[in-house]
Amino acid sequence: MTTCPNCGQSVTKDDDICPKCGFNLKKYRDTFFEDDSEKKSVSSQPKRAQYREEFRPKKQNTTIQKMIAWVRSNATIVFLLGVVLLVIMSFSRALGWTSFLVLMVWLFIVCDKADKIEQYTADKRLTEMINKMGSDVVNTAKEHTDKVRKKGKNFTETHPHVNRHVEKVKERSKSKFSYIQLSVVLTSVISLIVLFTGSGAAVADVSYTQKLSLSKVILNLANRLLSSSHTSMSAIILYVFWLLLVLFPIFIIYNIFKNTKNSQFFAFILSLLETAFLIYIVFKISNNSSNHGVIGELTNQFLMYAVSIGSSAYFLILASLLTTGLAGYNYFKKR
Repeated sequence: MTTCPNCGQSVTKDDDICPKCGFNLKKYRDTFFEDDSEKKSVSSQPKRAQYREEFRPKKQNTTIQKMIAWVRSNATIVFLLGVVLLVIMSFSRALGWTSFLVLMVWLFIVCDKADKIEQYTADKRLTEMINKMGSDVVNTAKEHTDKVRKKGKNFTETHPHVNRHVEKVKERSKSKFSYIQLSVVLTSVISLIVLFTGSGAAVADVSYTQKLSLSKVILNLANRLLSSSHTSMSAIILYVFWLLLVLFPIFIIYNIFKNTKNSQFFAFILSLLETAFLIYIVFKISNNSSNHGVIGELTNQFLMYAVSIGSSAYFLILASLLTTGLAGYNYFKKR
């Protein structure tokens, strides 16, 4: 070995420490070579040095080095600031990025002026506080679980028929079809997300066309119709329609988590009704022929208010169809 593997400085066999960077050459030889004889190929050493050089700056900036040290030393503060930025991002991306840039400028100024980077007292206290709160919550939950298990064990030992029922429930919870239930819950949640977000119907305003969520379109149209006395019935129907779109997925999720035979069947029936209901409504709205009756008047009012029905309505039907299929599969497979 003629060069230092850390910095590339020329060295001799008698050098135990690199004269330039202080690298421990003796330990390196003992680790990679046998009996100080270079039996291993030294051809791999330039590659190792090149790999290190690739990630080493030509000139280390002390401020950047201090910023990295500050992040490492105050990890708890960084974590909490990251959570706050995520919350801000959920409301406004522009405000979130602006806050992030302000924090980076602040960190650069602080580290540029600081002589030495140390852990803040606030970071220590926050770390201790989070550790205490987390430990207390987990330990309390564990103690409560142990008490419940102990009481349940004592109760089942004195009631054999209850013990048999508990074993059946355990077998049911270990069923390989449990992931289907989670899929039903996921598609129901997607239905709620599509209802309140995404690209809803395109509504013609006074001077331009704007896109709203399905929920906002339905409520806005209901509010407009409510102001007209002769269309108040249509407004009430729209409010009921909106309420059903919200309640259907919630009750489906509730019955899935209830995890009984009757609740699984009820979840399937609710999902089936939701799908049929949505297909009927969208078909009525999309049908260009003359409509009669209360539903006909309602669809006509909707078509007058909305320029297009929007992609969210079709995503909502697709999510409802998936929920129905999964809920049916879950119920009939368990039977």
